[in-house]
Amino acid sequence: MIHHLSISAEDPKGAAEFFADVMGGIVVDFPPNPGSYMVFKADGRGTALEVYPAGSVMVANGAPGAVFVRQPDGADRRSPTHFALSVDVAESEVLARARAKGWDAFICDRGGHFHVVEVWIENTWLVEILPPAFAAEYLGFADAVTGLADPNAALDSHQPQVRTLEHA
Repeated sequence: MIHHLSISAEDPKGAAEFFADVMGGIVVDFPPNPGSYMVFKADGRGTALEVYPAGSVMVANGAPGAVFVRQPDGADRRSPTHFALSVDVAESEVLARARAKGWDAFICDRGGHFHVVEVWIENTWLVEILPPAFAAEYLGFADAVTGLADPNAALDSHQPQVRTLEHA
């Protein structure tokens, strides 16, 4: 189980408020990295997101623990890192809330296995939102994969789109 993860945004408070809204959580300041926020969901599992200012990166610092440094302004903020987040709101609500912030959002089919609402936070990086029906599809798929004699075959029908093979 992943209890919390960190993300970054040009508007950390705005991104934190979006996640608190779709998760049913609360936003609090995160002083270890000034200008950062945490979103907590009272679910008994410690589910949380840390939202840092864009350009924040963590650097090893030995026993005292990691420190935060900032990349220069204008650095590319795209990343292959993304996550799926189950929420209790309908896909239409997720779309409306993302679009209200000016962010791209799409309902996508993942190879016929399950659906997600792709939300492009600040039109820069991806989070896959799973409203209840989509979460059920995903969980059914994940459970089926673990029960297959050849789990590698589960994704054989999910091939890359042509643009995936292009250079960035």
